[in-house]
Amino acid sequence: MIKLLLVDDEPLVLVGLQTMIPWEEHGIEICGTARSGVHALEIIETRQPDIVIADIMMPQRSGLELMETCREKYGRIPLFIILTCVEDFSHVKQAMSSQAVDYLIKLELTSKMLLQSINKALDILESLGRKPETGFGMQAFYDRFFIDLLNNRFEGIEQLELRKAELDINLSYDAFVVCICQLDALASEDSKQLMDLHNSTIRMVSETISKILPCYITALDLHKFTIIFCVDDTKNHYQLINGLLEQVVLLTKNYFSVNLSCSVGIKATSTLEIADSYSTARISQNEPDRVYPIHFYSKKSHAEQIVTQVKEYIRQNLDKRLSLNQVAIIFGFSPKYISQLFTKHAGCSFIEYINVEKIARAKELLLMNNAKVYEISEQLGFESSFYFSKVFKKHTGLSPRDYMNKWRYTQ
Repeated sequence: MIKLLLVDDEPLVLVGLQTMIPWEEHGIEICGTARSGVHALEIIETRQPDIVIADIMMPQRSGLELMETCREKYGRIPLFIILTCVEDFSHVKQAMSSQAVDYLIKLELTSKMLLQSINKALDILESLGRKPETGFGMQAFYDRFFIDLLNNRFEGIEQLELRKAELDINLSYDAFVVCICQLDALASEDSKQLMDLHNSTIRMVSETISKILPCYITALDLHKFTIIFCVDDTKNHYQLINGLLEQVVLLTKNYFSVNLSCSVGIKATSTLEIADSYSTARISQNEPDRVYPIHFYSKKSHAEQIVTQVKEYIRQNLDKRLSLNQVAIIFGFSPKYISQLFTKHAGCSFIEYINVEKIARAKELLLMNNAKVYEISEQLGFESSFYFSKVFKKHTGLSPRDYMNKWRYTQ
């Protein structure tokens, strides 16, 4: 059975959708309902629906935000059909750019219109290897594995190794480099033509590259796909990758009359660092001054920008107990990569920088309104006033109380 999730903050709409079509007759099972985007995401993670019908305006997370999150996290499936009360061209454009199957107006909705949209979704699922009688094709599991790998969603190396063994995926290589490829100027193509072109391009790219280097290719949507190059840990791998990409860019242009742009990330020396390569490829993809179709991540400039952004985040969140793991997740990199950037570009470790900023703020607070030490400790997110005093003395040579007394004595 095809699994369907219904998402709308209006209970009557949910009831109407459940009864509008005899779902089981079409090989569809309603696997759940949700009244918010946040709840819907939880159901998607556990039940893995094939199709989601979602209201565009909901509390906490809109239907568009839910769809974009799922695209990044899971790839093409689940497919989305978007509902709205009022047609808005900007919303339609955004929904279509995220490959929504359809965009339906609630007040105009009939069972016939809904069934037409459902049949569109079923056709797409069938083209992706998903049929009511067969369940997910193995490709869907491979795609989900690599999307989780690219986005650093494994809890640790043990979970990654288990999933890798289950799918019999070989990642026993010295290093990896991620490239994001985008098919440009395809807005005029209809969905069927676009899907055929996308699949043909991926096949050609895979056949061309795999003759020279092992690689894994994963579709992100109908415009983008990633290549994970598996390389020896040598210095000339970028030259080899550049030559291969130049070849596939030329072939795509000659065979399909389509421009292919490629954005390449940093080298990853372990499987868990592949997410860092992907993150830097995304940064490279958004370079405002890129001219050539192949663009490599510029380590120095972007590394300094990342450190600057992390520093600003720390300064804006001095009241929290900040950890390297938490900040790494927020910025989409591994803890090891953030730690390396700080050591190289900030002149101190990540933890040292946090403590320097917190102690600087503590000095200001100690001299204001006769603040108490334990209150400042709590305000700055220290685990205890004892630990706060210990860190403060390490940085200033004085305890917090001695610091206050010394300042008052000199006034």
